Amino acid sequence: MSSVPGEQQWVTFEVTLDPCMVDAVANFFHERQASGVVLEELGPKSSVVTAYLPQDTWHVASGEITAYLAHLSEVFPDATEPELKIARLKTENWATAWQANFRPLPIGRNLLVTPPWIEPEPHGRVAIVIEPAEAFGTGTHETTQGCLELLEEAIEEFTDAGQDFTVLDVGCGSGILAIAAAKLGAREVRAVDTDPVAVESARKNVILNGIGEKIRLECLSAQDVKEPADIVAANLDPLALSENRPQLVKLFTRYLIISGVPLNQWKDIKVAFLAAHIVLKKEIVGSEWGSGLFGK
Repeated sequence: MSSVPGEQQWVTFEVTLDPCMVDAVANFFHERQASGVVLEELGPKSSVVTAYLPQDTWHVASGEITAYLAHLSEVFPDATEPELKIARLKTENWATAWQANFRPLPIGRNLLVTPPWIEPEPHGRVAIVIEPAEAFGTGTHETTQGCLELLEEAIEEFTDAGQDFTVLDVGCGSGILAIAAAKLGAREVRAVDTDPVAVESARKNVILNGIGEKIRLECLSAQDVKEPADIVAANLDPLALSENRPQLVKLFTRYLIISGVPLNQWKDIKVAFLAAHIVLKKEIVGSEWGSGLFGK
């Protein structure tokens, strides 16, 4: 690939892959400071992750992603082998090409997730503005959608009864769950993540939504949180959920929402949480991922 003098060049990495690999590949590109990562579901068995990197880094990233995809194929032997395409993109096409991948996304009965450059007609839905470039968690993934739908249902029980409620978002990522909770009426929302980059990304999204006074963001682990909340949401990987299970159960007073679990591990995670003497109110089993709403 040759560059044009005076013109910044970008390279797109487009990976067509099994949905079970989406989280890992998106995180791979975020860790390499990709300027944008786009997630698209083609169907129940196929997704696309597209990342945008400066051309001067593409040689290194190309070798690393090729090796990483080979590793993932060993980790998920039953998954379809991922396909990688690399192409050059000029600066004048950058914003248009990247932003064109995003559309307002209705979720559940009342939510609408939108990027900041689009002002959609809400049609009675609550708009949640998320900057896709900042962090993983833009509403396109099954795990995020499952959490949002269950969060919406849990909140409705409080609002229908005219009760105040608080929310704790563990592993907040982009802050999408915390923002939804605040906009749906939570009196107070606390969002924590062990990754300072995620916390800063969530902070930017909170500002975009104009609700900074309602959300407290902190770089903490679940173990460091001492204050309980009426609703606790944890969209984490199975290992993190297992390690933090006692603490998560301790922290919620009314409802616990968990997600981030591939279907082949969902039953084991569900049984482990039920063993903590809580009850499963509802579960959402998608094409590849499971989410659950638990109560005391």
